[in-house]
Amino acid sequence: MADSGSRSTFTLERFLSQDTALAEDDDEDELNEYESSTQDEEYLRILLDRERDRNHIRSPVDDWIKVGRSEAIQWIYNTRAFFRLRFHTAYLSVIYIDRFLSKGLISSDKNWAIRLLSVACLSLAAKMTDLKAPALSEFPAEEYNFESNTIHRMELLVSTTLDWRMHSITPFNFISCFIPCFCNESSNREFVPLTTQILLATTKDINFVGYRSSTIAMAATLMVIDQNLTKESLEMKLKSTWLNRFLDHGDVYSCYCRILELEPVKVTVSKADLATGLENLPAGTKRKRLAFNECEKKQLP
Repeated sequence: MADSGSRSTFTLERFLSQDTALAEDDDEDELNEYESSTQDEEYLRILLDRERDRNHIRSPVDDWIKVGRSEAIQWIYNTRAFFRLRFHTAYLSVIYIDRFLSKGLISSDKNWAIRLLSVACLSLAAKMTDLKAPALSEFPAEEYNFESNTIHRMELLVSTTLDWRMHSITPFNFISCFIPCFCNESSNREFVPLTTQILLATTKDINFVGYRSSTIAMAATLMVIDQNLTKESLEMKLKSTWLNRFLDHGDVYSCYCRILELEPVKVTVSKADLATGLENLPAGTKRKRLAFNECEKKQLP
């Protein structure tokens, strides 16, 4: 965890550098949605109740899972940019991945299964949050070429494994409540992209799996406001708002300190670059065509 000596190295500017800034053509409606003030106590109570009702996610600890998870998340963010999906969609798909991996259904020698899982989870999340989800045949899988039927059956496996509880609460559900408590409307245009980039960066660190979405959302919000908060000054910030009684100060501060150690998610691939890369694979490069009969059992072999 970061200490007071490491805080000075954290700068917001790197979260809005050229490679990591929100693309100009990203979903304007989504940004406007997060900028809208939702200071409604009943709405927040509903979110918190649904958040508490969510099954606990066990943090995967095996090294191969950490590597596979990291690669899956990077693929998700590249593909999100490719299809211009909502940021919420990308985050939700990572939650699906973590919930599925916590069941221990994928063995260490099935790297292709992690990629298939990431495709299925992003597709499911897009169906939940985006107006128009990409067709299964459109998802780029790089070295793998999954058939649409294969992806569809993996979607079913994920859905049944998660007991069809697909409405997971994410930090994005909370920021329309939290941001207006700390900044005026005129500063939202800068505040929202910074908060969004920090939220995306938290998914790359597996240690954040143990925090509630409301805790991550508040810690990210406070980080944009002030990168040098002590536990005492953070508590004062919280006590100055109506949100104070809904959050555990210790958890928010612990999460805030972890955010100090984060690096931005780097998504440098444009739609044109990704399309070109898929069309111009080096001569002799073969993609693996996989059928679902290799992994259709509840326990992936």
